Amino acid sequence: MATLTIKNVQKRYGNVAVLKGIDLELHDGEFLVLLGPSGCGKSTLLNMIAGLDTISDGAIEIDGRVINDIHPKDRDIAMVFQSYALYPNMSVARNIAFGLEMRGVNKPDREAAVKKVAALLQMEHLLERKPAQLSGGQRQRVAMGRALVRDPKVFLFDEPLSNLDAKLRVDMRTEIKKLHQRLGTTIVYVTHDQIEAMTLATRIAIMKEGVVQQFAPPQEVYEQPANIYVASFIGSPAMNFIPAQIVSEADRIGVRIEGAQGSSVLPIPEPSAAVLKKVGHEVILGVRPETIARYQHGTNLPPNFARFSAQVSVTEPTGADTLTYLALGGRDAIARVPPKEAPNAGEVAEFTVDMARACLFDPKTEQRIG
Repeated sequence: MATLTIKNVQKRYGNVAVLKGIDLELHDGEFLVLLGPSGCGKSTLLNMIAGLDTISDGAIEIDGRVINDIHPKDRDIAMVFQSYALYPNMSVARNIAFGLEMRGVNKPDREAAVKKVAALLQMEHLLERKPAQLSGGQRQRVAMGRALVRDPKVFLFDEPLSNLDAKLRVDMRTEIKKLHQRLGTTIVYVTHDQIEAMTLATRIAIMKEGVVQQFAPPQEVYEQPANIYVASFIGSPAMNFIPAQIVSEADRIGVRIEGAQGSSVLPIPEPSAAVLKKVGHEVILGVRPETIARYQHGTNLPPNFARFSAQVSVTEPTGADTLTYLALGGRDAIARVPPKEAPNAGEVAEFTVDMARACLFDPKTEQRIG
């Protein structure tokens, strides 16, 4: 286990800046997920930590030691690749032990290490097989075993589950989570899958065009996104973004939105100083689908909830929920409602929204307000 510090790390290819000053600090035993779309620089950063690519500026430290100019084999890092990179002519046991063999570890110690890792990954019965005789999930276990057997300070995972089918991805995701909980290892994990990021990470760094947009625990990223980009990248369905205006009515601050029966003012509970400065200004109201519910007539609303009406354009049953598309502010917004409460397409219905869980964004900068 180890700490990992990334200080103002930059990467340029000629005049093209790929990484534009990355600052991250990972504590001992943390699980960091680098999340973002293809081309955002997350794999480039991982390769620089591994020593597979050079740093144009800045510093990377492991346990306080700068490793910029240290050879990859001397960094005490193990990497699990997307492609598994197994030797096809070697058995599983030999694949796992090969790195130790190259380091001159004696045979009894190699065999003991392989046995320990095989038991940890529950693949003792696979040790004599060749990679061609394994499923995708089994090959990924071997790749993980090859990294684990070295007992490195930091583990690096480069989209390790992207080649697996949906069910195997879920199974392997759970195995990686259990592994981290058992070993307490320091891990840096690259993915473009927000579900992997939310379920695995202790903290997520969301990247866009070589810049970290937010670095925080998963729940904070979900509930308090730094900007519209982060809010739209995390969550499925994504957060709704509704054009609105901050207004002051009857000594209450709220946001005015356009619905099926004209405008509605949704009160903002405990508005911050930054929100108060925006009274009279246009904003973007961000609400998660699960914070919108069908209004049950005759019920008393909790203090933070507000009512509005909207016309339903489409409903999509998903089993546990029905995704209900509402026309709000000239855009479609999605509500996640129980199937029995779902209105019909074309119907005008009343809904509630939990304004304590809403976000406000500046339409020009796209940054969260307050």
